[in-house]
Amino acid sequence: MHELFGSPFKQETTLIFDTHLHLIYLDKLSYPWLDDFAALRRDATYDSYDVVAHRVGISGVLHMEVDVAEQDIGAETDMVAALMATDGNLLRGAISSCRPESDHFAQFLEQQRERPEIKGFRRVLHVVPDETSTTEVFR
Repeated sequence: MHELFGSPFKQETTLIFDTHLHLIYLDKLSYPWLDDFAALRRDATYDSYDVVAHRVGISGVLHMEVDVAEQDIGAETDMVAALMATDGNLLRGAISSCRPESDHFAQFLEQQRERPEIKGFRRVLHVVPDETSTTEVFR
């Protein structure tokens, strides 16, 4: 038996790892960008994903941040961590949202070091001015 992300698998088992799951819980987090996309403004829950994932043989998944409101970044990671703690869950980690252009980014990163569920960070850039990624703070 081999161990991958804490779950035992036989060596000959085919692994399908989903690296980009977006979860949307409108009752828990704020998604300002959804105001402009009525067709997408609906829940996308882990329970719904889990049914399909098991059916097609997905053995693990990373949650990809969904560009929640800045004040909800930590709550989004908390939500993923809580889901990860449930028995039989396929979630193996989270790609957290971040704001590298913020003066508080270094402090934010330091706080995240204590979060083993975070496997990486992403900043959605197509929704901000191009200059955002060229500032000294961002770099």
